[in-house]
Amino acid sequence: MTKRYFVLLCAAMVMPLARYVPAAEAKKNVLMIAVDDLRPHFGKVYDTPQVLTPNMDKLASRGVTFKRTYCQAATCGVSRSSLLTGRRPDTTHVLSNGGCFRNAGNWTSLPHYFRQNGYVTAGGGKIFHPGVCDGLEFGEDRLAWSQPYYHAPCPQLGSLPCAEPRGPKTRPYSWFSNETATDDQVPDGMIAMNAIERLHNFTKLEVDSPFFLAVGFHKPHLPHIAPKKYFDMYPLENIDLSKNLHAPEGLPAVAWNSCGEFRSYRDAEQEASQANFSQNHSLSDTAIKTHRRAYYAATTFTDTQVGRVLDTLDELGLTNNTVVMLWGDHGWHLGENNEWAKHTNFEHATHVPLLISSPGGQEGGVSEALTELVDVYPTLADLAGLPVPTECPMNSSAVDVCTEGRSLAPLVAKPTTPWSSAAFSQWPKGGGMGYTLRTDRYRYTEWVGYDSKTHSPQWSVQHGSELYDFVEDPTETMNHVGDAKMAELVSQLSSQLHAGWRNSTMH
Repeated sequence: MTKRYFVLLCAAMVMPLARYVPAAEAKKNVLMIAVDDLRPHFGKVYDTPQVLTPNMDKLASRGVTFKRTYCQAATCGVSRSSLLTGRRPDTTHVLSNGGCFRNAGNWTSLPHYFRQNGYVTAGGGKIFHPGVCDGLEFGEDRLAWSQPYYHAPCPQLGSLPCAEPRGPKTRPYSWFSNETATDDQVPDGMIAMNAIERLHNFTKLEVDSPFFLAVGFHKPHLPHIAPKKYFDMYPLENIDLSKNLHAPEGLPAVAWNSCGEFRSYRDAEQEASQANFSQNHSLSDTAIKTHRRAYYAATTFTDTQVGRVLDTLDELGLTNNTVVMLWGDHGWHLGENNEWAKHTNFEHATHVPLLISSPGGQEGGVSEALTELVDVYPTLADLAGLPVPTECPMNSSAVDVCTEGRSLAPLVAKPTTPWSSAAFSQWPKGGGMGYTLRTDRYRYTEWVGYDSKTHSPQWSVQHGSELYDFVEDPTETMNHVGDAKMAELVSQLSSQLHAGWRNSTMH
């Protein structure tokens, strides 16, 4: 642990705190849990019981599970900038992990909004993408946090040891079963410990202020690292293969991602080379199972840390006055569509988990509504009892607080409430942009030119398009754009995509 991180840890753990005195009319506390690279294929809650997540299952039983939530872009920095500002990537101008939303406007972020409204705000782990705005020491937004921000060692990867097992040219391996570490010796375990300490301190506050606590777990982000006991839960012979190991037929060349992030790890690159991995050649069955096993183990490890934090909330009697939200910043390919990691517009990259437990909301509810991560900001404000940000105007660069999402509070109260007809995502590629629309039945995508000065699509500059039918083809094996019988549907969906989120109708 470096001296700087040790000092930050000590400051966050022992600084004097004020006392929290609950009041009947008080605003609700907020516990927001972010899980990096978590796909919505785990536990009973998302119909994947072979991936063990009893604590997230328990959280789901206390609230509403959103089965069809989508990120605005399938990479960490772009998605989180959108979520934490309530604005979409073309508005934030953040199109890569290296971008800072403040270059587009000096806006009030989600935690900053809660601080402005009298909350004690604290955070730890990965909430904003690290190292892009105000720096790690300040949790990227120095105005957002009323308490010192906490990072465990190795903040970029959340890995132990800091120098993971490496091969030639310092390239790390993509997974590591740690035979000696306990949970508390791994960064995500440290983040859980810090969150637990903060919850205890919140009960000692001397001022009548609610709290907003953001807890960001790094795993199952690559490299997939966890103590060995979590790997032992998943014997390799019991691991399933991906349901669809092939890129869709008729896929435009621009749409397939060559898996650069995944292949940046030494073992993954070796396996890819041995298998002649390409758009039409998948990894070996053994390699596929090995990587899926590591992801499952890292997911179960993180679930355990989530459970430790939630158990503390219960033990301190805070649950009944606390809104709890858990989200993943984007999805993840484990061989589906012959893709690995994220950085695509396919279902597995854009589809994310979202769980919300709110005092007075439904328990054990399930919503099939098409929802988006850009909805998080107004939703938490609404559920906590704060003014809900209004819809952003077309040019919102000078508007401190507004949203391009909508509050999901009506769905928390009644999950069957009629909702939007579509969710919207995008992914930059080759100087252009892939815009994608997800409806009840279809995913439609257009790869078009992009004006980087106005941050807007050039619809007339077409590089390819895709149409998938999730009723007839739930694993996206066939692009139907070239099917003459689908021509009218393609025209309708294209018009809907071009009209954008502002014109997304209710249904």
